Amino acid sequence: MIPFSESPYVSALTTSELDRLAKLHDHGSAMFWGRTSFHDKTMSSVQTGDVVLFTWKKHIRKIGTVGASFRNKEFGDLLWGESDNSESFPNVFSLLEVADAELPYSVLWNVPGISHGDTFRQGRVITDLRLTDDILEAIGVRTPEGEVLEKKIRQAVDESLQSNVELRLERVLKERTEYQAPARAVQVDRAEARLVHEYDEVHPEINFVRVSSSAGVTDLQTSGHEEAELIEAKGDNTRRRVREAVAQLLQYAPENEDDLDRLTALFPAQPSGADIRYLHRLGIDCVYRTGPRLFEREAAPDSHRQYMRRIWNNKIGG
Repeated sequence: MIPFSESPYVSALTTSELDRLAKLHDHGSAMFWGRTSFHDKTMSSVQTGDVVLFTWKKHIRKIGTVGASFRNKEFGDLLWGESDNSESFPNVFSLLEVADAELPYSVLWNVPGISHGDTFRQGRVITDLRLTDDILEAIGVRTPEGEVLEKKIRQAVDESLQSNVELRLERVLKERTEYQAPARAVQVDRAEARLVHEYDEVHPEINFVRVSSSAGVTDLQTSGHEEAELIEAKGDNTRRRVREAVAQLLQYAPENEDDLDRLTALFPAQPSGADIRYLHRLGIDCVYRTGPRLFEREAAPDSHRQYMRRIWNNKIGG
């Protein structure tokens, strides 16, 4: 934490930089990160509320949101310049509270748009909003902007029901690009990402990928395997998560380019008997973790699975 409102730091900041920092960090101190002048062009697009990942030794170690971003060599040298010969970091951004992650790089390698084996060196800025959403979903991050958007949608629904009027979400969605929501922390749900990573690791004989479509990005899907399987993972085994897994599987499957042989819901522990029966009625297998690197599969009856395959693969009426 750097007390930017005190000497010697305050004298190196412009009035506008100090005002921006003070509005975001009301205690007069903040965490900062810097980048060299090589990154001038990409840093110009960094804004308040953007998500930043800190990587080291093949792991995503920390996740935070950007506070104030500006270019100030004098301030950067005060923070990181140890001598006249040391490298300068003029591109500076403050950080709103940072959350621990401790996730291996491989949780991102199957995200469409990320190369397998990527080691994420030489910091980059991703401006493709869809890719950004896919990356954050893969590591279980709920962004402040997303939470504000959800709140606005719930409010719009509530108001329309109370007033008995038509629900108009166009205005709410349009406003998405018009507000910043720099919350003081990022929520990171690591359970789902860890579960997917462990399941992938214990099946080295299967080449799993993530597939992007208009419906979203799948958690795991077999590629080049004799049986085409689509897997949706959830971070807990509650009824709500079981229903979410079903909804996503039934939305992803018909949009898939390949015909699927099996749909599977993956959980960190065994769901209730009633919830497993619900999955089986729809022909969906249930796989759950029973211990470190141990998983058990309760397969749906083959008759149910074969019946549902035409629906999954959008073959009804064909």
